[in-house]
Amino acid sequence: MTERRFHGRERITIELDGTLSAAALALPAGLELDPIDGRARVSLFAFDVEKLRITGIPLARWSYPEILWRVAVRRGSEPAWWIVACDLEARGPRWAAKRYVRYEVRAHAVEVTERRVGSRGNAGDFVMILDEEIEPVQLEPNRLLLVGADASWQVPWGDDDTPATRTSVLVETDSLSVTTLGAPVLWAGDARVRRGRQHRCGVAHR
Repeated sequence: MTERRFHGRERITIELDGTLSAAALALPAGLELDPIDGRARVSLFAFDVEKLRITGIPLARWSYPEILWRVAVRRGSEPAWWIVACDLEARGPRWAAKRYVRYEVRAHAVEVTERRVGSRGNAGDFVMILDEEIEPVQLEPNRLLLVGADASWQVPWGDDDTPATRTSVLVETDSLSVTTLGAPVLWAGDARVRRGRQHRCGVAHR
């Protein structure tokens, strides 16, 4: 049986860090927070992918934006991201993300461009404006990617050496933090931006 793999090129990839009260988060069993200065670390990972294809499904070619809400955790000694929510509008990608990657998917209207990131839907609204590119910046090593309400699934994923630039940002609207994470997030004033990153993701497994 062919292993499902997802391949595509991300026109733009944006990572925004933030922190919130550690007491607000209820973690699955077996995980503990990987905090910053006593506060829970969270990350908004947004991208717009071009012509995503799935191994074994030759006719599927999807181009769409997506936003992942991530919490920095540790599983034993291993650093990981726990994906709390995935915001997606396009029906086909929503089905694939839920079926194969086991994301907690929300049917939100999503926008990820050079100047704006947005998610709007029943859970609330988030809008971020990108401004001035400041300087090149290093990326941290990959973490495990854990999914599911109980974080019992792991997603194989990879990264490449696409350079990142630190870019100033302004979060204009955010009513999604509370509904997604349980408390308001204090977002950073800059994000990491990349262009042309290769999208590499596999099927979630236990």
